[in-house]
Amino acid sequence: MPEYGKDGFPTATPNYDEINYISDRLGATILIGQYEPNYTILDTLELGTYQIGEKYMGIHDPVWGECLIGDEPYDAMLLQLARTPLFRRAQAIEQLTLGPNYATMPNGMYFSRWQHIWGSLAFVRKMTEGDSRFDPRERMVLQLRTLLSDVGHTAFSHLGDWLFQGTNAGDDLHDQELKSLLATTGISAILDKYGFTLDETVFPEVKDWVECPSPNLCVDRVDYGMRELLRWSNHFLRLYEYKSELSNPKSLFEINDDLELVITDKRFAQKFAAGYGILPTEHWNHPVQNTQLYLLENAVKGALLEGVAQFGEHPRDAMFGIDADFEQYFRTWDVMHFDKLLRDIALSQRYIFTTARQYDLARVFYQETDAWRFPEFPHPLESYSWQSREHGGPYAPQIEVEEAEVAAHALRTVAAGIQVDLPRKKPRSIDPVIKQEQKYLRLSEIDSTYQQYLDGQRKVMSISHMATILVRSGVAKIVAEKYDQIQADWEQAVQLPRSPRAVAERIAMTMPFAAARSFDSIYESDDRDITKRAKR
Repeated sequence: MPEYGKDGFPTATPNYDEINYISDRLGATILIGQYEPNYTILDTLELGTYQIGEKYMGIHDPVWGECLIGDEPYDAMLLQLARTPLFRRAQAIEQLTLGPNYATMPNGMYFSRWQHIWGSLAFVRKMTEGDSRFDPRERMVLQLRTLLSDVGHTAFSHLGDWLFQGTNAGDDLHDQELKSLLATTGISAILDKYGFTLDETVFPEVKDWVECPSPNLCVDRVDYGMRELLRWSNHFLRLYEYKSELSNPKSLFEINDDLELVITDKRFAQKFAAGYGILPTEHWNHPVQNTQLYLLENAVKGALLEGVAQFGEHPRDAMFGIDADFEQYFRTWDVMHFDKLLRDIALSQRYIFTTARQYDLARVFYQETDAWRFPEFPHPLESYSWQSREHGGPYAPQIEVEEAEVAAHALRTVAAGIQVDLPRKKPRSIDPVIKQEQKYLRLSEIDSTYQQYLDGQRKVMSISHMATILVRSGVAKIVAEKYDQIQADWEQAVQLPRSPRAVAERIAMTMPFAAARSFDSIYESDDRDITKRAKR
């Protein structure tokens, strides 16, 4: 077991020379972290490492490379924020909701909110470094806007929004409550100490490259998009070829005079846009993924209702722990069948992606010439390769999926097992601005095949589905009965009063447990080691 320092960070520093040597010999990236992902079966999963000292913080990010915090004005504030319980709990919250036992995508787990917020900050620092348009204070405002925007997520990220807003009603409850949360957890006091306010750092009325509506690029979309695509799309998109450029993002991106984030490399823009387009259809909103999310939603509700019965706490307040808080409840009689279904489906779906679906996508995106053309948009339920057809289709065999016009989630028993209604979700896409010969044009204006690709994505995203989970009738009956009871009890539970104080106390209690269940390698280090590593 590692030794921990005063703030809960492990004190041991990884041997980077040894890691890099092994990495070079194997021709692959070595996983650095406390947990080995038992179900990572696509290449090797690369996670970031983070060193925190008295005056310096070193971010060693798998997307944006090395980033040193400590030499610039206001950097002391960032170190103070990094040590707060609110930020520390982000280490143990899955960005993509489904953890290692439930994830449907290989390498889709161990992606923490901590990685995303500090990776986004590293991107902003590198993009604004040496830019005379931003003075030191303005640069820090941009960094804080990035850093604070996602720190208010509950356990399981957006699941905490869907539980109380409805899956299709919105996913911004964490945004609505953010200012209040930052005030009750002491973050606003830290900002005030350094001369910053919540009004200028939390969703100000500004639409620029840090935050703006789609189809434009923003920091958030670029970071989570690249971070996920580098995990599972390399077999067919080969974005890893841009790894060296990504560590110097100004070689691929530019902030133009209208404060828009634009791409300066057309081929990179095409590949990134192609990958971003399939993120919702192959992962976030895939019918099997949506089935998993709805099963997890009800398992979490069952766990929260157990807490309501014991402590009378509003279920929303109880969500401000970490994902691991719920593990013990998932193995109780009340929701153990949900847990079993989630595990079985996840294992099969990951296997199918590795042995079949990635070959479908490789066939779709294969280009015989250097001139890139967007293919016909791949349908997530259709086979395009013999490997996929040999497996009987590109998704888990214990689920049957069909198109159906449904308006809301629902679960019921049928002769074959359990049937789940999966309503359509909003499409997510980008149409990035590209700089070409000193002109700024959208990708769809430069490449007509991209507009066809976008049209194909919107068509796929407009379809709702019905999934049938093939299980014995006895199991289906138990799950359906528990589901009905959860729905009835939930309506009463959400009427309980909220308690900001209880939320702050829960977050403070979570801090040491978050460190122990972190997906990332975060170490207390000597400042000299941090600066030495950053200068290599």
